[in-house]
Amino acid sequence: MKSFSDLVAECFEGKSFNIENRLKVQDKEDVLMQVVLTPVFTGPDQEFVACTIIDSNRKTNQMKLLDEYSHLASHDLRAPITNILSLSSMLNYPEMDSLDTSKIRELLTDINFQAEKLDDIIKMLNRLINKGEATKEFAGEATVIDSKHIMLVDDDSLTNKLHHMIITKHNKNKRVVQFDRPLLALNYLKENHPDLILLDLNMPEMDGWAFLRALEERNIKIDVVIISSTIDPAERSRAQSFKSVKDFLTKPLTYDKIKHLVDN
Repeated sequence: MKSFSDLVAECFEGKSFNIENRLKVQDKEDVLMQVVLTPVFTGPDQEFVACTIIDSNRKTNQMKLLDEYSHLASHDLRAPITNILSLSSMLNYPEMDSLDTSKIRELLTDINFQAEKLDDIIKMLNRLINKGEATKEFAGEATVIDSKHIMLVDDDSLTNKLHHMIITKHNKNKRVVQFDRPLLALNYLKENHPDLILLDLNMPEMDGWAFLRALEERNIKIDVVIISSTIDPAERSRAQSFKSVKDFLTKPLTYDKIKHLVDN
C-alpha cells in the first residue's frame, strides 16, 4: 500500500484519492473514516491539495434521518392534506346549499380533525430534526399590565382578523389596531404607544427579527409577544435575546393562550 505522503504527491500531479479506514473505539461501534484528497489548481504556479475527512457513521445517521423524514413527509403528511382538500372541495357542491347547520358543523369538525392530525405530524417532523434540543421556556413574569391598546403585526390579514375577533370577543373595551405591513406599524409607533404588540415572525417585507431590532434602535419600549406558527426551539431561544419579548405563543391563537395578557 502506498504511504499517505506518496498519495499526496500523486495528488499534486492531478489524481484524486478516497481512503477509507475503520477505527476501533472502546465500548462503542467502529468508526468508519473517509479521507478524500482532491487536487486544486488556482493558477499556473499555484497547486494545492484539499483534504476532506468524513465520519461515515455520521453520514449514515444523517441519511437514515433524511429517509425517515422523507417517509413521514410523503406518506403520513400527505394523507391528512389530501383529506382536507377533499373535504373543503365539498363546499363548492350545489348540494351544500340544502344542508342544514348541523351538517355543515359536522363537515367543519371533520376538517378540524384532519388539521389536528396534520399539525401533530408536523410537530413530529420537528422533533425528528431537533432531537436532543430542549425547548426553553420564557422566564419571568409575562403578564402585561392594563393592555387596553393592542397592536397586531402579521402579513396575513386573515390571521389579524381572527386574532382581533378573539381579543375583542371577551374584551369589548380593548383598542386593537391591525397591520399587515411591519413598516406601516413602525410609522404608527411614531405617534402612538400601544401597551402590547402581538408580532408574527415570518413576514416578507420585514421579518419579526428586523422589527424587534428596529424597536431597539428607535428606543421604543413596548412589551412584545411573538405569535408564530414556528415550533423550532432555536426560534424560541433567539426570541429570548430581546428584552422586549415577554412570551412566545404558537398559532393557532386561542383566548385561553392570551387571557393572562389581555384580560386586565
